[in-house]
Amino acid sequence: MGRMSRDGRLAQAEECLASGMTVKDWCAANGVPTATMYVWLRRLREERECALAPAFVELGHGRVGRDAAPVACAPVVVRVGGAEILVPAGACEREVSMVMRAAASL
Repeated sequence: MGRMSRDGRLAQAEECLASGMTVKDWCAANGVPTATMYVWLRRLREERECALAPAFVELGHGRVGRDAAPVACAPVVVRVGGAEILVPAGACEREVSMVMRAAASL
C-alpha cells in the first residue's frame, strides 16, 4: 500500500476524533500506529487553528499609491502563543511579511 495523501491522513484523524474511542483503541482497530495518529491529530488541530485566524488584518491605509510615502502610525504588537512581536511604525511590507511568516512557524 502506498503512502496516504495529506487529506487522507487528516480525514482519518477526524474519524478517530469522531469515533468516541480512545486514540489507542481506534488505532489498534484501524492498523494505524498510535504515534503516527498523534502527529496527524496535531496537524489537524494546527490547520483548524490557522483556518480560524486571519493571515493578515488590514490595520489602515499605510500607503495611498505605489510610490506614496508611508503614513505615520503607531507600532503594532502581535501576540502569537507566548511570543510578543513589536512591529514598528513605518515597517515595510516585506519586513512585516517576514515577521508574520516567522510568527506562523511558532
